[in-house]
Amino acid sequence: MGNALLVREDITQLAITKNDKMESFQLMTNIQNQTYRPRLQYALLKFASIPILGIFSLLAIRLVPVFNEFEANGFRLIGYFVFTIFLVVYFYKVAYLCSIKYRFDNEHIEISKGIFSIQNDYVQYYRIKDLKRYRSLISRIIGTMDITLITSDKFNRSIFMNGIRNDKRFPNELRETIENERANKRVYEID
Repeated sequence: MGNALLVREDITQLAITKNDKMESFQLMTNIQNQTYRPRLQYALLKFASIPILGIFSLLAIRLVPVFNEFEANGFRLIGYFVFTIFLVVYFYKVAYLCSIKYRFDNEHIEISKGIFSIQNDYVQYYRIKDLKRYRSLISRIIGTMDITLITSDKFNRSIFMNGIRNDKRFPNELRETIENERANKRVYEID
């Protein structure tokens, strides 16, 4: 009888431990294997000044006083060339910003950047010290947010997640995941 009681207490203790781990696992699965990227609307608005400058430079070049048709054609071509360069730079910057991916795994965040050559950075959850959420007026209109992660990582002191879709639960879930990972790894910060 005494052994049966002991076994029942062990099973109860295992069930409690299993439930604690399941709660921790459920918190981690909320953001686990999710990928966030900057939204296209954010990228288009962020770099909108580039084509506007291209249009102004095209107009400025077209307004240069010319004395014959040959000079007019030359200045027109130069204006179109300058405007084309501004457009190419604009679309490259938009494509580069939209190519950034933030993937949340079990123990780390994978940050992938690049169009032609891709750079992957990994930051462990327990290295994240603080996070900050910011939403400007335009971000609120287009449904995005900016998150800044302050880390103790050697190469990534600050991670700027700009223009990702607005998810009110995301910062809290990330904060809980970070705290759980710090507790699991027994990481304590001394200031």
